[in-house]
Amino acid sequence: MKIVVFGSTGGTGIATLRALVAVGHEVTGFARDPTKLPPSPSIRSVQGDVMNASDVASAMPGHDLVIVSLGNSQNPFALMLGARRTTPANVCEIGTRNIVTAMQATRTARLLVVTAFGIGDTKARLPFAFKMFYRTVLREHMADKEKQEDIVKASGLDWTLVQPVGLTDGPAINSWLADTQGMIRRQQISRADVAAFLVSLVSSDEYSRVTVALSG
Repeated sequence: MKIVVFGSTGGTGIATLRALVAVGHEVTGFARDPTKLPPSPSIRSVQGDVMNASDVASAMPGHDLVIVSLGNSQNPFALMLGARRTTPANVCEIGTRNIVTAMQATRTARLLVVTAFGIGDTKARLPFAFKMFYRTVLREHMADKEKQEDIVKASGLDWTLVQPVGLTDGPAINSWLADTQGMIRRQQISRADVAAFLVSLVSSDEYSRVTVALSG
Protein backbone atom coordinates (compact mmCIF):
# COMPACT_ATOMS: atom_id res chain seq x y z
CA MET A 1 0.00 0.00 0.00
CA LYS A 2 1.17 3.56 -0.70
CA ILE A 3 1.25 5.54 2.54
CA VAL A 4 2.28 9.11 3.34
CA VAL A 5 3.32 10.05 6.88
CA PHE A 6 3.00 13.61 8.17
CA GLY A 7 5.02 14.40 11.28
CA SER A 8 7.52 11.91 9.94
CA THR A 9 10.64 13.28 11.67
CA GLY A 10 9.30 13.06 15.22
CA GLY A 11 9.96 10.02 17.39
CA THR A 12 6.68 8.30 16.59
CA GLY A 13 6.85 9.31 12.94
CA ILE A 14 10.30 7.82 12.47
CA ALA A 15 9.29 4.61 14.24
CA THR A 16 6.23 4.41 12.00
CA LEU A 17 8.22 4.87 8.79
CA ARG A 18 10.56 2.06 9.80
CA ALA A 19 7.71 -0.26 10.77
CA LEU A 20 5.87 0.35 7.49
CA VAL A 21 8.98 -0.26 5.39
CA ALA A 22 9.73 -3.45 7.32
CA VAL A 23 6.50 -5.04 6.08
CA GLY A 24 6.84 -3.87 2.50
CA HIS A 25 4.66 -0.77 2.18
CA GLU A 26 5.58 2.06 -0.20
CA VAL A 27 6.21 4.97 2.15
CA THR A 28 6.51 8.73 1.74
CA GLY A 29 7.88 10.91 4.52
CA PHE A 30 6.64 14.50 4.36
CA ALA A 31 8.99 16.83 6.22
CA ARG A 32 10.28 20.39 6.39
CA ASP A 33 13.78 18.92 6.58
CA PRO A 34 13.98 15.56 4.76
CA THR A 35 17.56 15.05 5.99
CA LYS A 36 16.01 14.14 9.37
CA LEU A 37 14.21 11.14 7.85
CA PRO A 38 15.67 7.66 8.40
CA PRO A 39 18.19 6.87 5.63
CA SER A 40 16.47 4.22 3.56
CA PRO A 41 16.04 3.64 -0.17
CA SER A 42 12.52 2.45 0.65
CA ILE A 43 11.44 5.86 2.00
CA ARG A 44 10.53 8.52 -0.53
CA SER A 45 10.94 12.02 0.86
CA VAL A 46 8.82 15.06 0.09
CA GLN A 47 9.92 18.42 1.39
CA GLY A 48 7.16 20.70 2.55
CA ASP A 49 5.53 22.55 5.41
CA VAL A 50 2.30 21.08 6.75
CA MET A 51 1.15 24.64 7.54
CA ASN A 52 1.23 25.36 3.80
CA ALA A 53 -1.89 23.98 2.13
CA SER A 54 -0.31 23.88 -1.33
CA ASP A 55 2.65 21.84 -0.07
CA VAL A 56 0.29 19.28 1.45
CA ALA A 57 -1.94 19.19 -1.63
CA SER A 58 1.06 18.52 -3.87
CA ALA A 59 2.17 15.58 -1.74
CA MET A 60 -1.19 13.82 -1.48
CA PRO A 61 -1.90 12.33 -4.97
CA GLY A 62 -1.06 8.67 -5.44
CA HIS A 63 -1.40 7.58 -1.82
CA ASP A 64 -3.90 5.08 -0.44
CA LEU A 65 -3.65 5.96 3.24
CA VAL A 66 -2.45 8.84 5.41
CA ILE A 67 -0.84 8.70 8.85
CA VAL A 68 -0.60 11.89 10.90
CA SER A 69 1.81 12.11 13.83
CA LEU A 70 2.06 15.87 14.20
CA GLY A 71 3.04 17.49 17.46
CA ASN A 72 4.99 20.19 19.19
CA SER A 73 8.21 18.71 20.53
CA GLN A 74 9.41 21.95 22.15
CA ASN A 75 9.93 21.90 25.90
CA PRO A 76 6.77 23.46 27.39
CA PHE A 77 8.69 24.89 30.34
CA ALA A 78 11.11 26.60 27.97
CA LEU A 79 8.20 28.09 26.05
CA MET A 80 6.69 29.37 29.28
CA LEU A 81 10.02 31.08 30.02
CA GLY A 82 10.06 32.80 26.64
CA ALA A 83 12.10 30.45 24.47
CA ARG A 84 12.00 31.12 20.72
CA ARG A 85 9.18 29.16 19.13
CA THR A 86 10.26 26.76 16.38
CA THR A 87 6.91 25.02 15.86
CA PRO A 88 3.59 26.88 15.45
CA ALA A 89 1.28 26.59 18.45
CA ASN A 90 -1.52 25.37 16.14
CA VAL A 91 0.51 22.94 14.04
CA CYS A 92 -1.85 20.02 14.74
CA GLU A 93 -5.00 22.02 14.01
CA ILE A 94 -3.88 23.78 10.81
CA GLY A 95 -1.74 20.93 9.57
CA THR A 96 -4.55 18.41 9.97
CA ARG A 97 -7.05 20.74 8.32
CA ASN A 98 -4.73 21.03 5.31
CA ILE A 99 -4.29 17.25 5.21
CA VAL A 100 -8.04 16.59 5.41
CA THR A 101 -8.73 19.11 2.65
CA ALA A 102 -6.12 17.48 0.40
CA MET A 103 -7.50 14.02 1.13
CA GLN A 104 -11.02 15.13 0.27
CA ALA A 105 -9.81 16.66 -2.99
CA THR A 106 -8.01 13.46 -4.03
CA ARG A 107 -10.62 11.09 -2.58
CA THR A 108 -8.05 9.50 -0.28
CA ALA A 109 -10.30 7.99 2.35
CA ARG A 110 -8.29 6.29 5.12
CA LEU A 111 -6.76 8.48 7.83
CA LEU A 112 -4.90 7.40 10.98
CA VAL A 113 -4.11 10.17 13.46
CA VAL A 114 -1.97 9.93 16.59
CA THR A 115 -3.16 12.37 19.27
CA ALA A 116 -2.92 11.92 23.06
CA PHE A 117 -4.72 10.04 25.81
CA GLY A 118 -6.79 12.32 28.02
CA ILE A 119 -8.38 14.61 25.43
CA GLY A 120 -11.64 14.31 23.52
CA ASP A 121 -13.32 10.97 24.14
CA THR A 122 -10.94 10.00 26.96
CA LYS A 123 -10.82 13.29 28.86
CA ALA A 124 -12.85 11.85 31.74
CA ARG A 125 -10.39 8.97 32.09
CA LEU A 126 -7.36 11.16 32.81
CA PRO A 127 -6.12 10.97 36.43
CA PHE A 128 -6.48 14.22 38.39
CA ALA A 129 -2.75 14.94 38.57
CA PHE A 130 -2.43 14.58 34.81
CA LYS A 131 -5.46 16.83 34.27
CA MET A 132 -3.75 19.57 36.25
CA PHE A 133 -0.53 19.10 34.29
CA TYR A 134 -2.46 19.31 31.01
CA ARG A 135 -4.30 22.44 32.13
CA THR A 136 -1.16 24.25 33.18
CA VAL A 137 2.09 23.13 31.59
CA LEU A 138 0.64 21.40 28.48
CA ARG A 139 -2.43 23.60 28.02
CA GLU A 140 -1.32 24.94 24.63
CA HIS A 141 -0.26 21.53 23.32
CA MET A 142 -3.46 19.77 24.38
CA ALA A 143 -5.75 22.54 23.11
CA ASP A 144 -4.13 22.13 19.70
CA LYS A 145 -4.77 18.38 19.75
CA GLU A 146 -8.38 18.88 20.85
CA LYS A 147 -8.99 21.05 17.79
CA GLN A 148 -7.18 18.48 15.65
CA GLU A 149 -9.54 15.73 16.79
CA ASP A 150 -12.59 17.89 16.07
CA ILE A 151 -11.39 18.41 12.49
CA VAL A 152 -10.83 14.68 11.98
CA LYS A 153 -14.25 13.73 13.35
CA ALA A 154 -15.99 16.24 11.08
CA SER A 155 -14.00 15.23 7.98
CA GLY A 156 -16.28 12.52 6.59
CA LEU A 157 -13.18 10.38 6.03
CA ASP A 158 -12.57 6.83 7.21
CA TRP A 159 -10.59 7.89 10.27
CA THR A 160 -9.14 6.36 13.43
CA LEU A 161 -7.87 8.46 16.33
CA VAL A 162 -5.10 6.71 18.25
CA GLN A 163 -4.51 8.10 21.75
CA PRO A 164 -1.33 6.68 23.29
CA VAL A 165 -0.43 7.21 26.93
CA GLY A 166 3.04 8.47 27.87
CA LEU A 167 5.56 7.68 25.13
CA THR A 168 8.98 6.12 25.65
CA ASP A 169 11.87 5.29 23.34
CA GLY A 170 11.98 1.68 24.52
CA PRO A 171 11.93 -1.31 22.18
CA ALA A 172 8.77 -2.83 20.79
CA ILE A 173 7.39 -5.63 22.92
CA ASN A 174 4.37 -6.16 20.64
CA SER A 175 2.00 -6.13 23.57
CA TRP A 176 -0.55 -3.39 24.10
CA LEU A 177 -4.11 -2.67 25.16
CA ALA A 178 -6.19 -0.98 22.46
CA ASP A 179 -9.53 0.04 23.95
CA THR A 180 -12.36 2.06 22.43
CA GLN A 181 -13.87 2.79 25.85
CA GLY A 182 -10.77 4.59 27.10
CA MET A 183 -9.46 1.89 29.41
CA ILE A 184 -5.68 1.69 29.85
CA ARG A 185 -3.34 -0.86 31.37
CA ARG A 186 -0.08 1.01 32.00
CA GLN A 187 0.78 4.71 31.91
CA GLN A 188 3.47 4.26 29.24
CA ILE A 189 3.97 2.68 25.84
CA SER A 190 6.95 2.71 23.50
CA ARG A 191 6.83 4.63 20.24
CA ALA A 192 7.87 1.40 18.54
CA ASP A 193 4.70 -0.31 19.80
CA VAL A 194 2.56 2.64 18.73
CA ALA A 195 4.11 2.27 15.26
CA ALA A 196 3.40 -1.46 15.25
CA PHE A 197 -0.23 -0.78 16.17
CA LEU A 198 -0.54 1.74 13.34
CA VAL A 199 0.84 -0.82 10.90
CA SER A 200 -1.79 -3.29 12.10
CA LEU A 201 -4.51 -0.77 11.19
CA VAL A 202 -3.33 -0.32 7.61
CA SER A 203 -5.17 -3.38 6.32
CA SER A 204 -7.95 -3.42 8.93
CA ASP A 205 -11.22 -1.56 9.36
CA GLU A 206 -11.72 -2.77 12.93
CA TYR A 207 -11.40 0.72 14.41
CA SER A 208 -13.10 2.78 11.71
CA ARG A 209 -14.37 6.15 12.97
CA VAL A 210 -13.56 5.49 16.63
CA THR A 211 -11.06 6.71 19.20
CA VAL A 212 -8.66 4.09 20.52
CA ALA A 213 -6.82 4.47 23.83
CA LEU A 214 -3.47 2.73 23.49
CA SER A 215 -1.37 1.64 26.46
CA GLY A 216 1.44 -0.77 27.19
